[in-house]
Amino acid sequence: MDTFLQILIQYAAEIVAFILISVIGILGSYILKKINEKHNLQNIGIATEQVIAAAQETVRRLQQTVVEAWKAAAPDGKLTPEQIESLKEQVQDITLDQLGQPILNLLAGAKVDVLAMITNAAEAYINQLKTEG
Repeated sequence: MDTFLQILIQYAAEIVAFILISVIGILGSYILKKINEKHNLQNIGIATEQVIAAAQETVRRLQQTVVEAWKAAAPDGKLTPEQIESLKEQVQDITLDQLGQPILNLLAGAKVDVLAMITNAAEAYINQLKTEG
């Protein structure tokens, strides 16, 4: 009977050890997943900031090189709807060219509409310039 009890205790100890190892592995995987999610969110935030900064820089450059010339050439000093649409496309194209592929891949993986983000950032910046100036 003594031997049977020892064998039973040995098996119970092995089962408890297996369960503990499994729990530690699962808990470790869960913690790593949460850390990766947080890191990924931080990366998406940084990428978003870079898109906004690039869109604002593009607006500044186009303002100096294209918009002022078009306004000066217009009889009423205003842009036509076609010119506005052309500027929107130029802002998107130039901004996309400035961004690196890793940024675009990260945002695409997060299901972010980069073109809409660029357009919104550019429009917000234009509105900010109008209220400041």
